[in-house]
Amino acid sequence: MDARDSLYRMRRLIVEISSKDLSKVDPASSLHKIRSMEVLHFLKFDHQGVALILRAEFEEPNVNIKDLFRGDLVEVQLLEKAQQKEREIHTYFIKVKPAQTIRRWLGLNALGGYFSLPYGVKDGKVKITFLGSTAQVNAFLKAVEAAGVRYRVISLMDAKFSPHSLMSHLTEKQRRVLITAYTVGYYDVPKKMGLAQLADKLNLAPSTLDVHLRKAEQRLLYHIINES
Repeated sequence: MDARDSLYRMRRLIVEISSKDLSKVDPASSLHKIRSMEVLHFLKFDHQGVALILRAEFEEPNVNIKDLFRGDLVEVQLLEKAQQKEREIHTYFIKVKPAQTIRRWLGLNALGGYFSLPYGVKDGKVKITFLGSTAQVNAFLKAVEAAGVRYRVISLMDAKFSPHSLMSHLTEKQRRVLITAYTVGYYDVPKKMGLAQLADKLNLAPSTLDVHLRKAEQRLLYHIINES
């Protein structure tokens, strides 16, 4: 792999942060009310908003999930309430305004990358997984440091996609341009960012970016049509 290809290599970073440290950055944080929380699925995570399914256990029985998101919450549905001995485990579907909660907790944006699993809170520790290019991962860590939050890197490695994922059929370069295009709104109707702006963001010529996107789209369509 040459130096140019390494620019497109997706990296997977997992960090652990003390919930007490996050509470210092955001005194109004409700993390102290959570005994454990685990994001089970990220259904959507882009500039338009966040939709996810999470499972949570609270320190006190009267805690409302809405307290954790305050004015950022758009929609919440209780999917399941399970009783395990003296513990109540709640599973929710939640929609939140564009990454406001994450920005409040960490004082940063997704920086062009995106969050993945595992993501949750347990035993006073917040575990966060971030996927992006090497530059995006470095920018993420610098932003966390700038927010005055201490962190511990649990792992940092090349992102691996499941053989069953359509993304596994793309090259590293195609994955990066496609994911970036999606997260910045290139595929929105109407578009939030045009080809020239996206090319500038990726430091590519518009004609080169267009080729990468078309090849990625063609490859995905091929597998969608032939494997359906």
